[in-house]
Amino acid sequence: MRIFGNDGFRSRFGDKYMTIGFLSAFANAVSNYLLKNKFDAPVLIGRDTRQSGIIIEKLITAIINYTGINTESAGIIPTPGLSSILQDGKYSLGIMITASHDPAQNNGIKLFGASGLKLDEVTEQGMENDIKQIPPFSIPQFKIIGNHHNDEKLGKKYANKTGQLFQQLDMPYKILVDCSNGAYSDIAKLALKDYKTIQFIHDKPNGNNINLNCGALEPENLLQEVRKNGFDYGVAFDGDGDRAVFVSNKYGLIETEKLIVLFSQILCDEKASNTVVSAEICNKGLEKNCEKLSLDLIQTKVGDRNVVNCVLEKNAIMGAEPSGHYFFPKLSKTMDGLLALFHFIKILKIHGNNLTDKLKALHHYNRIKKDLPAINNSNLVIKHLYEQTNSVIDTEKEKLIIRNSMWDPVLRIYYDYKSKNNFNKIDRLITETLKNHT
Repeated sequence: MRIFGNDGFRSRFGDKYMTIGFLSAFANAVSNYLLKNKFDAPVLIGRDTRQSGIIIEKLITAIINYTGINTESAGIIPTPGLSSILQDGKYSLGIMITASHDPAQNNGIKLFGASGLKLDEVTEQGMENDIKQIPPFSIPQFKIIGNHHNDEKLGKKYANKTGQLFQQLDMPYKILVDCSNGAYSDIAKLALKDYKTIQFIHDKPNGNNINLNCGALEPENLLQEVRKNGFDYGVAFDGDGDRAVFVSNKYGLIETEKLIVLFSQILCDEKASNTVVSAEICNKGLEKNCEKLSLDLIQTKVGDRNVVNCVLEKNAIMGAEPSGHYFFPKLSKTMDGLLALFHFIKILKIHGNNLTDKLKALHHYNRIKKDLPAINNSNLVIKHLYEQTNSVIDTEKEKLIIRNSMWDPVLRIYYDYKSKNNFNKIDRLITETLKNHT
């Protein structure tokens, strides 16, 4: 069983990865890694607003301290905030306790290296092997005990640092920010305190209302509030703040792929590169828009670490995932919803009242999504599925992506088309192929 996915691990609190036994084995594996590699700087730990995060932080901290390693707690902080603080160079590792956009009853772990980048897969695999071999509560004794320090000013430090990256812009547009009752509920207000036309909702977390009928997975609710209360635009973060979904009073839900293009045009003026990176499940329209605007588009496997690594390797101007994750390599080491909002404000400064027309002029294809039950030898089967469907796909006008879900036992199908919908034919071919492999 694989533990670490593309972005850590998560499950319902009290089950699977979120039991006392598993978390004790995980914390011990972290200690083993640090001691083996002779890291002597503290481990930085942060969490989102879930009630269970308090228990998880105390348990992990106690075990790491028990093995002689120092820890420091940032308290409630967004995932990009933890990454930003790590870049100061005072820590050996970062542990973010969050289940991102999941409901409050779930929780999870994301790991970061000392540089602020997500921990590499090789290191995670080593920890995974340790976790599987360590019996629960089998923690060796050490002669010294690590110290623990709380510094809840770190969130404020991140907010000020991010706000100072951008010269305040005259921005007459009214923006409504949905904090998802998550980690940005206080920190976003600090970073945006000089923008008097920005207001906030779902900014009162109680430990159980994170992502509850709000946030990045519920942008339609935000759009309704924007239109009802006379705002021009809105942005919804997810629980840990690495995602941002934008809406417009006049346009509606703004597609991530279109914002990638607008962000890239701004960034092209600041850097020679014209390369953009996106996860492969991006809409076909992004390919067409990049071709039209002479942007080189690279598509990676799904997973923000895959996007980030490709951006850095190819010296790209930015990277993104269609779910609303944006990566700006000159300013951050991970996806950052707050940075996306500041870049959106720059777009408003440049395009102003013409933004709706700009968005309408960009391509976006129709999309059909379908989930099918996962099967054995799925990688081989996916290869056969592509072979069977290639003959009916016009790659100029259509796009088909078939992939395994990381967290759910399903195959995910994404089909984009411009005008002629061939999905029924494709669906029949996929169904027949799957029958032959069961």
